[in-house]
Amino acid sequence: MGRLGIRRTRLFITVVLMALFTLLITATTNAQTTADIIAKKVSKLQAKATKTKGIIELDSLAFDDVLAKPRNYSMVVLFTAISPEFQCVPCKNFDPEYRLVAAGWSRIPDKSQIFFGILDFKAGQSVFQKFNMNSAPSLLYFPASDSPESSPSFDRYDFGKSGFQAESFANWVNARSGLKIDVQRPFDFLAFSLKIMGFAGTVGLAHFLYTRGGKVIRSKYLWAAVSLFSIFIFISGHMWNQIRHPPYSMPSRDGRPGFIAPGFQNQFGLETQIVAITYAVLCGGAISLMSSIPRIESPSKQRLAVIIWMGVITVMYSVLILFFRAKNPSYPFRLLF
Repeated sequence: MGRLGIRRTRLFITVVLMALFTLLITATTNAQTTADIIAKKVSKLQAKATKTKGIIELDSLAFDDVLAKPRNYSMVVLFTAISPEFQCVPCKNFDPEYRLVAAGWSRIPDKSQIFFGILDFKAGQSVFQKFNMNSAPSLLYFPASDSPESSPSFDRYDFGKSGFQAESFANWVNARSGLKIDVQRPFDFLAFSLKIMGFAGTVGLAHFLYTRGGKVIRSKYLWAAVSLFSIFIFISGHMWNQIRHPPYSMPSRDGRPGFIAPGFQNQFGLETQIVAITYAVLCGGAISLMSSIPRIESPSKQRLAVIIWMGVITVMYSVLILFFRAKNPSYPFRLLF
């Protein structure tokens, strides 16, 4: 019995060791297989991105494939609706900016860390529904993940806060990926020519004013006009536009052109121009009532001019309040509208 027990013990130990060895071989093989799959996927993505200047066109199947876990790379995906039937103006405006940042992918040292994809609504309606997207464009950043079971985590780019410019988008991606993707815009010969012409014109005007325009320089009307123009520019939000680079306008959900962005944290370029013109008309009316109308000798004409300008001021101030109520719907007051 003693020898039989020893044999059984040796047999049991042998079986356990063989089982452990088999599990080790299987795990190693699976790990190698997973690593090979990821390596092949990365190589395939790099080949596609290289041919299309950093952009990978996606559909529903390709989207699920590139985001399948585990993956050792991050993915930036632009959800857009660029087809003409959707009339998505923001999509068309942001598309070249997105491609400009994606083109910087070719200049980073390790191109396997991040990829840029585009998913159009026509090619990936199911994905839009999966992420509950009711508007476009929308931009998501999917970080690398080693876990095959967790649901896909992502970070959403805020167009209202960061704007539609490539530089802002590139900074957003760099902050999340830890990479340095730079934006290199093509040289704008037209803008350069306009700057040269503007500089030459400024020098010529300065020379004319210095030699012959002493009276013009000392004119109080000139400096009053320059001061008023500067005031209108700055109180209308022009500097905010220069810093944030908002879109000029954006259509509403029903397709009508939109020129007033709701809320105090957003505005459109067209909105700035409308506000500046409104203030200019109000200022012109006040100046006319104070300086021009008192010089009219005919009492009837003077009275008519006063009525006209008071009507203009009332209407324009009502429009100004209307704009403010569009920005802040809870504002309770109104004048005519």
